[in-house]
Amino acid sequence: MPIIITDEVEKNILLRTYASNINKRSLKNFIKKKGYGDGGGGYMAIFFKSDLEEDLYMTQVELEIDISQFKDNQVLLDVDPPAAPVNEQLIIDFDEFYNYLAKVVDERISESPEDKEEYQELLAKVKTALEL
Repeated sequence: MPIIITDEVEKNILLRTYASNINKRSLKNFIKKKGYGDGGGGYMAIFFKSDLEEDLYMTQVELEIDISQFKDNQVLLDVDPPAAPVNEQLIIDFDEFYNYLAKVVDERISESPEDKEEYQELLAKVKTALEL
């Protein structure tokens, strides 16, 4: 059974762990309110409610989520070993998710200044899609 993370320190660790997955492709998925994982490793992924509703087997059996408790304006970060010591899940609302994305996008821009305009455009589209 997954551990639901509520501790701020552990939450920040999980978000930092997932940050390497924030790129142009993941932002394009988030614009469509589609989740994004670690590119095949299967160790960590963001899910939107629509992802959970599309695959009830995954939601109920693999992720052990009660979808009735999951709000429309939230995302789920699911992290499995070896990315975390045990299966851990973090549920955050869209505001917090967007603020997290904005910080990571700033890091991407500092790494690749030539991509600044594209990253800013994608982030603006994510904000619109999340209705913020």
